[in-house]
Amino acid sequence: MAEGTDARAPRESMLRRVLHRVTASNEDLADDDLQRSSISAGVSTIAEAKMRSRASLQGRIEVLTLNPRGTNRWLEAELRDGTGAVTLIWMGRRRIPGLRAGRRISVEGMITEADGRRVIYNPRYTVLPD
Repeated sequence: MAEGTDARAPRESMLRRVLHRVTASNEDLADDDLQRSSISAGVSTIAEAKMRSRASLQGRIEVLTLNPRGTNRWLEAELRDGTGAVTLIWMGRRRIPGLRAGRRISVEGMITEADGRRVIYNPRYTVLPD
């Protein structure tokens, strides 16, 4: 009897995954794909990354904005990987060639907190192929 139960587990898991793919929203499916991509690349997920530590992350830029407050300007991007979001801030930059909303990138930097959100200041980045 225990063997029959063990044999069903992979089928139930497969059925659960198929059912999830059929009933999930497009946003949920995109999050799943981003999360799988991060895991297969061998980088940390945003949810796993610890505060005040260096992290290598990968994901998609959801929002890209320029904050022109006085003489201090910076480019700000929201990076999502399916498990969470982190704000990337490049101080003194107005634009970075190749970066746009929807682009996949890999980043590395120190995760800090500002205004209740995760932030990486001046991260190293690599633009990934679409």
